[in-house]
Amino acid sequence: MKFSAKTRYAVRILSELAAASVPLSIGDVSEKTGISPRTVEHICARLRHDGISTGIVGSGGGIRLKVPLGNISLGRLIDLFEDGVQFAVCCGDKANDCPNQHVCENRAIWRKLSAKIQAELDAIPLGSLLLR
Repeated sequence: MKFSAKTRYAVRILSELAAASVPLSIGDVSEKTGISPRTVEHICARLRHDGISTGIVGSGGGIRLKVPLGNISLGRLIDLFEDGVQFAVCCGDKANDCPNQHVCENRAIWRKLSAKIQAELDAIPLGSLLLR
């Protein structure tokens, strides 16, 4: 299983935010992670919308974590940036694209596997992965 660049970048960004003692600007995060400022801004907007980070306006402002890394699971990020774990197209939003979805015996297998993997990823806190 391979995660998208956005998910991998989100992990890097969260790691930097967690390590910082003060809010970081988009530029600071970009410089520390090597991710373009536009991409950092887009990812941070999603994280802010999901309640993971917050923005502080004004002098000394920037982005900071709203919740500790121990309360953010890898599964939550995958849900946010990948739309969850789906091993087959028929398990996700494009399920209607498959003409055999109502007679396919394998669909149930892929859905169960996807759900089990998602549950395992939901149980992995980022804090346990990003120890420095």
